Amino acid sequence: METATLQYCPMEHQTEALKLLQNVRPHQTAISRPSKFGLEKQVTTIHDSSAAARTIAEKARESVITQLIDILTQILTVEEEISHSLFQDLRTFLHPKVSIELRNICVRMAMRDSDCQKDRDLRDLQDCLKAMVDSLVSSLINMNHPVAVQTSRTLEEIYLSLPEI
Repeated sequence: METATLQYCPMEHQTEALKLLQNVRPHQTAISRPSKFGLEKQVTTIHDSSAAARTIAEKARESVITQLIDILTQILTVEEEISHSLFQDLRTFLHPKVSIELRNICVRMAMRDSDCQKDRDLRDLQDCLKAMVDSLVSSLINMNHPVAVQTSRTLEEIYLSLPEI
């Protein structure tokens, strides 16, 4: 009798979350550009003529979303570097809950209309990204490898670049 095993794939959850986030910005268009590791770098342009009619809060929210998308892209790039350079399986670095929570937050954000709830979702997203970076840094600190040290520094820079919400 065969037993089914569930596969936990953090990169799949995070990539799905990134795609959902990119669809949250209603007044912007994302143009995909391939990056060094196969992840798509998103270049954002405003294309809506009603952009001037948006409130300051909406513009600020969109700016934060754009910054968080960029940070998530940076984290995904670092994770790819970890798996390529250190030959480590990301499942040893990230607790499954973090990637699944990230995806769930992004699903919620994609479905929301209420501005009040969007602000809460942005804070939740930021907290989740912080948890991802903390988890990765904690795992890398225990490794005695030059790439791990440099990657930890890169993650610390990413952490410091998180916007105030």
